[in-house]
Amino acid sequence: MLLENKTAIVTGGARGIGKAICHMFCKEGASIILADIDIFGARKTAEYISNHYDRKCIPVKVDISNKEDVKKMVKEAINTFKKIDILVNNAAIFFQELIIDMKEEQWEKIMDVNLKGTFLCSQAVAQQMLKQKSGKIISISSCTAKKPTLKEGAYAASKAGIIGFNRVLAAELGPYGINCNVILPGAIDTEMIRSTFLTTPEIEKQWIEKTVLKRLGKPEDVAKVALFLASNLSDHITGEGIVISAGEMMSQ
Repeated sequence: MLLENKTAIVTGGARGIGKAICHMFCKEGASIILADIDIFGARKTAEYISNHYDRKCIPVKVDISNKEDVKKMVKEAINTFKKIDILVNNAAIFFQELIIDMKEEQWEKIMDVNLKGTFLCSQAVAQQMLKQKSGKIISISSCTAKKPTLKEGAYAASKAGIIGFNRVLAAELGPYGINCNVILPGAIDTEMIRSTFLTTPEIEKQWIEKTVLKRLGKPEDVAKVALFLASNLSDHITGEGIVISAGEMMSQ
């Protein structure tokens, strides 16, 4: 197993991409802190994973935009596992609004969760990884950072910010044996995408036609790349971004 005896924190692990990553990591031998603001969803997912893979999967309620919450999450991981090998910054929020109509509090909320949350979690976990002189930090950005559409100004800015932040993080932590990389998913078939964009079969067909492989991604497609970046297979990769878009982003 690729992650035997490894420990991980996965934020936003209750559903969607985060849930798929938790499943993949535990299947490959890792024990996990499954962090989510939705503690009921986190408990449900953690219970299922623990029963199916015989690995510890501990649900923790966390608002990643709150520094004290993040500190408690990291403390829980260290107290339970004595180390943190992997951090996956996955938790994020999304909404659509034209920039000229966007309220300041909308902008601030999405930056607080998506960008500040990535910073707070990375900072807190890096302090432990520095003591260990090892670790993998994986942050989930989005193809929207490179190819935004209307009404995604705040989301695109937050996800582009994650890319820039990761490059500096990789440069600062690399000398201490810590790898930092970003995943940029394209159209992944999640509840959020279904409820926000894929509201009719016609729209879904249009999205599929944009891809070279002629299909939407699955959360498991992202989880496989996260597994690669979390394992020793990626030991010589840092400061990079991997696009998962079924070929849609080849020209970007």
